[in-house]
Amino acid sequence: MTEKALRIAKQLIAEHNDKISFQNLGKNLNPRSKSEAYIAQDYFQKMAGRGELGGYKIALSSKVQQEHHKINEPLFGALFKSEIFFSPKVINFKSYQRLGVEIELAFELSNKILNFERTINQKNISSFIESVHPAIELIEDRKADYVGLDPLSLICDNAWSGGLIVGDPIKDWQRKNFSEIYSSLFWNNESKKTACVMDANPFQNLCWLLNDLRDRKKILLPGMVIISGSVFQIRHAQYGDKITHSLGSGVEASLIIK
Repeated sequence: MTEKALRIAKQLIAEHNDKISFQNLGKNLNPRSKSEAYIAQDYFQKMAGRGELGGYKIALSSKVQQEHHKINEPLFGALFKSEIFFSPKVINFKSYQRLGVEIELAFELSNKILNFERTINQKNISSFIESVHPAIELIEDRKADYVGLDPLSLICDNAWSGGLIVGDPIKDWQRKNFSEIYSSLFWNNESKKTACVMDANPFQNLCWLLNDLRDRKKILLPGMVIISGSVFQIRHAQYGDKITHSLGSGVEASLIIK
């Protein structure tokens, strides 16, 4: 299992370096299980030359996505510390084969994560959160065909993690009713698009992700950033786009594509 996972990681890194479009792993490299796929992901993260891990991201978090891809739970990938940026940020369009954007909440982990022994649920999750921020996820899908996407191949390719733009924290977030907080997406001069942040089930997804990371013995440290699902469908960016994710009261994350 380990030898094959290593070959998978080397193949994917070569494809990234050579700007080859994403394809499901072929018959000789297709993982036999989710466990093997995550081992390949570990190798990818260590060998990709993108530095230390700075957090994690969830993928395929909605029930509709899971039913379409015939899975019964979400997937995850890692965020590299070198690719987590504070807002506002200018991104080089040519750095991506095809840049996707998703609108998320970002959670910074507190010191309590060092004593993570019991199962995390929505009653105790707040003690593991230091701060909550608006965020814009950057996705490098390498021009993938979403229709026939193989979830195990997606895991191996680090769930297409391409970076993250993080805005200022929500003040006194513990006292907020998140059912009354809305994400507003401003894309160039288009009319704004709005959705309640709870539409993406961020706290439920965060609980699942932290528990799954612990069960798989992943590194979890204070200050790491976790994103737990987009309130809107992925949208691909173009050169010159100006994108802002606002939670109101001046709390926002913004991105310019150059």
